[in-house]
Amino acid sequence: MRRSFLVAFAAFFLLGTAWALALPVNGTYDEKQHLVRAYAVWTGQWLPHERAKDASGIETNAFTGPRSLLPENADCTFIDKPVYRPASCLVTTGDRTPAAVPSAAARYSPVYYALVGLPLRISPDGTGLTWARLLSAALSALLLAWAVAIGRAGPHRLAGLGVLLAVTPMLADLAGSINPNGLEISAAVLLFAAAVHRRWAAAGVAALLLFTVRDLGPFFVLAALALSLLVTRTHPRELLRRAFLVPAGIGAAFAVFWAAVASRGSDIDSGRPVPPTTTGAVLSDIVHNRAEFWVRQIIGQFNYGETTISIAAVGLWYLLVAALVVPALWFGSRRLRLALALVLIGSAGLLVALEVYFAPKLGTHFAHGRYVMPLGVGVLLLAPLADRYAGWLAERGWLDRLVLVCAGLAVPMQLYALARVMTRFQRGIAAGLDPFGGAWTPPAGTVVPLICALVGGVLLGVIVTRSSVRPTPVHSTANTLSN
Repeated sequence: MRRSFLVAFAAFFLLGTAWALALPVNGTYDEKQHLVRAYAVWTGQWLPHERAKDASGIETNAFTGPRSLLPENADCTFIDKPVYRPASCLVTTGDRTPAAVPSAAARYSPVYYALVGLPLRISPDGTGLTWARLLSAALSALLLAWAVAIGRAGPHRLAGLGVLLAVTPMLADLAGSINPNGLEISAAVLLFAAAVHRRWAAAGVAALLLFTVRDLGPFFVLAALALSLLVTRTHPRELLRRAFLVPAGIGAAFAVFWAAVASRGSDIDSGRPVPPTTTGAVLSDIVHNRAEFWVRQIIGQFNYGETTISIAAVGLWYLLVAALVVPALWFGSRRLRLALALVLIGSAGLLVALEVYFAPKLGTHFAHGRYVMPLGVGVLLLAPLADRYAGWLAERGWLDRLVLVCAGLAVPMQLYALARVMTRFQRGIAAGLDPFGGAWTPPAGTVVPLICALVGGVLLGVIVTRSSVRPTPVHSTANTLSN
């Protein structure tokens, strides 16, 4: 188990590192908000005390920090639609003069930012940001590798494949940037993997993180536990084990505490006019626009949504998911079918509910597909429990081939997504795929991120493939899950 953990950790860390080294400042969703929050937590500013306008001209909460934390025009790569300029437009500064630095994440839980923010406190500039991103990538890699190791030690031979497909290019991007969403999704992967295999210490750590990283964490903890207990027929009293109860209880207590503290203010600009809309108009927009964005973003729609990968690549990833999930619906138990249906319906329903509630208040779109990935990954972590499917494949000599094909397609898609985003920032959004030059170059160069992604992907493919071709261990629950 130790060797599989180390190999998996190296694989996931290299994937996250590739994105950490390839992206410019604010090169993914809301990073300008989160890196300021990380700096603030490490300078004792747990709550905002000022207001300021950000690079988009929107007034929000602010902290005191050096001007070097952010470029003067942090939004220049996407703000002038439809130009979408390369990252060479960013104007950075080494000026450490204190100023009011805005952050729309100013009231978010400080836990994630305390884990990754020290490099920004030491070096509040691009160098500190890179090291903070590497810390974030390492934390997600620890959780994902733990999930792989648990799955490999268990009886379900497709468990590793489930984790591999759960780590979409979108998750790799988030893990390698300053954004708590990446750690949140990684913790959910570990929680599902640990709960179905009754590894309660790991489940407790995952629950602790989910409770404390983002606002929807408590919902995801309860959903993951309920679904896992349902499928495995595990009695809820199992959750009373100290290894789970202590860390989960600490996380739940902090979540209640921070909700009370942070509720005393808001990050919303109350003075900004909000265009009137109706629930019907929001639902119509979901059907005609947002639903496609949600589906694509889960696999790979980057930066602030303007950078897409080929729809064929997105469709292919979903086909790989279907190759695992659809047969599980046929071969799995009624409980497993119900759980998979609840995950899919719950994920879609949550996105619609968030959009219907927040869009009229903000006057703009709110929900992102990545927001429900902590629940959605449950499809890929629960589907491998259909052991009859793995047995059916093994009897025909197809099990290792399925895993090999999935890994052989997923790894190049990780590399392709990275190259596409690198091209966008280096040459511009309309440029043909060419990540080896351009008007802007990543500080580490163009080759290092690509090599990291390639090596990480190959290592991940190796560990997942080996975990599927091992002999199936005897396990008391292996048959009940498929009857």
